Amino acid sequence: MSPSTAHNSQRSSPAPLHGRIPTTPLCIDAPQQLPRITPEARRYAVKELARRAGVSQEFFRRWDIQVSGIETTISLGLETKRQIYFCHGPDAGLTHNLAGEIPVARAQWLATPPTDVAPPDLILPFCRSRQNHAPLYQTSADGSVVCELDLLASFLLTLSRVEESLRPEVDEHGRFPSTSSLASRERFLERPILDDHGLAFSQVLTFLVPGWQPQKPLFRAKLTHDIDDVGLPFDLRSAIAHTLKRHAPSATVRDLLGPILSSDPMNLFLVRKLAKISKERGLHSAFFWKCSPRAAYDSGYSLTDQRIQRLIGDLREINFEVGVHPGYDTFHHRENLAREIAELKAAIQEDFPGGRQHYLRWTPESWLDWESCGLRYDSSVGFADHIGFRAGTSFPFRPWCWAENRELNLIEVPLILMDCTPVKYMRLDLQEGLERVRALIRRVEQTGGVFTLLWHNTPLMDPDYDGWYESVLDLLSGAKAYEVPWLAANLW
Repeated sequence: MSPSTAHNSQRSSPAPLHGRIPTTPLCIDAPQQLPRITPEARRYAVKELARRAGVSQEFFRRWDIQVSGIETTISLGLETKRQIYFCHGPDAGLTHNLAGEIPVARAQWLATPPTDVAPPDLILPFCRSRQNHAPLYQTSADGSVVCELDLLASFLLTLSRVEESLRPEVDEHGRFPSTSSLASRERFLERPILDDHGLAFSQVLTFLVPGWQPQKPLFRAKLTHDIDDVGLPFDLRSAIAHTLKRHAPSATVRDLLGPILSSDPMNLFLVRKLAKISKERGLHSAFFWKCSPRAAYDSGYSLTDQRIQRLIGDLREINFEVGVHPGYDTFHHRENLAREIAELKAAIQEDFPGGRQHYLRWTPESWLDWESCGLRYDSSVGFADHIGFRAGTSFPFRPWCWAENRELNLIEVPLILMDCTPVKYMRLDLQEGLERVRALIRRVEQTGGVFTLLWHNTPLMDPDYDGWYESVLDLLSGAKAYEVPWLAANLW
């Protein structure tokens, strides 16, 4: 059931319901109302919460979701007459010039956290706690369950990255840095806080419907590779610089002789090496290619080169994914984006599902650009300067469009780890970095999300990355490959 098809009713007055006194949860308080949280948006939030709780699509379709001015009520069908009430916060509160800090509420689980890695508290951005250490869910006199904080608004605003539109602080590449994020300031960036709420909501459903069992979490991984540089066109200065960095004269010999002998230049050879590593480990990789002209931040290789064409053909022969990595100047430039996508389709002579923005240059408005170009998915929502969960989740999801009050026909596959993030930005040594990555992977494994990894081809010859890639893949042992649905509407 689409959220837009659920029933909607309005309560005429906030009278006491079922033995409880309705309360008004605190959310952001500001003079303007942007955006307005519509009934459709709240139903969308219920659906995303249910997905993370292990609710099957069949079970969810039997729910009756009623949205009034003060609360969202869920009836679970024939399983129980008891209901779930999500209280609403005030509509006001979101402006482009937000006064003060975004509040963060913390609450307790209904029962003992279900996994050994689950945190002791639940985090609700955009809400203020009324009682410290109180359970998020309370039972009412008739056995129903009440959530008195506006979890649905918190869920929706976090997932759609509203914070980045309200507080547009950017770095030199126009990116919203992790250091400006609420998650960084409150130290929950390495926690999938929305997925934690899925586990907490499954406790509620188990309490109300004792015979119900959540779907078993499925641990999945998506290995992706942005191919920024293939060594074409040949650049003598670049080849020498790579050699000085690698301390490997053989690399320069390969770079120098590659164009002369018509063999693969080193950086293109490294793409084959990534594919070989994946295949040997029984993993599936996606390779995102560029069609951008040569510029300060784009190497400008041509996909019509026979060596690249041959390599892409070999990747397709082993059923590896080919996708798009739009250039630096496609950011907030839909015409450039559409042109590069069309050029990639012409070069590979087939359609492709999605890809990722170059340099992770992304804002929530980018989702609309990608949808307009007919792409199935994006995987740009991750921070360049810190590992973790930029949108509070590892679950692929269809973003919410505030301007049009609907789900987009596009899937976001959140990025959790990029190769240069722990090495270059965070400056972690191998041991500490792998421990941090291991903790992220365990959280994704417990909640049943997707661990999405970006590894470029060029770090395979950079001594600063020695031991990293294979070690991370070892930590992902046992994960199933995540395949993006052919139709965004099929996501569950």
